[in-house]
Amino acid sequence: MDTGFLILLISCFSGFIYLIIGCLLTFKQKADVLNGIDFSKIADLPAFCKYVGNSFLLSGAVQILVGVLAYLAYLNLMLYIAIFVLFSILPIVNVVKAMLKFQKSAS
Repeated sequence: MDTGFLILLISCFSGFIYLIIGCLLTFKQKADVLNGIDFSKIADLPAFCKYVGNSFLLSGAVQILVGVLAYLAYLNLMLYIAIFVLFSILPIVNVVKAMLKFQKSAS
């Protein structure tokens, strides 16, 4: 199996998982796909889901695009790994940021 094809498979598989989670969050407001979050502390759950879901959609699309570009040899391996890791971590950072942004006030 060619290395470029393996990179394409891994990128497409992980990208489609991110896209599915992003669609469930953004369009269906299925917040239960996120584990370990106390949703009683979130003030505006639909806005929270849309914010986090858009992050997952962006990450999934970029991962698929980067995989295709690496397969077609437009990106070298180190640049592929850097972009892949950055956009794999992006939804986690945005979930924490959204929890702080949409938390209920203490008063």
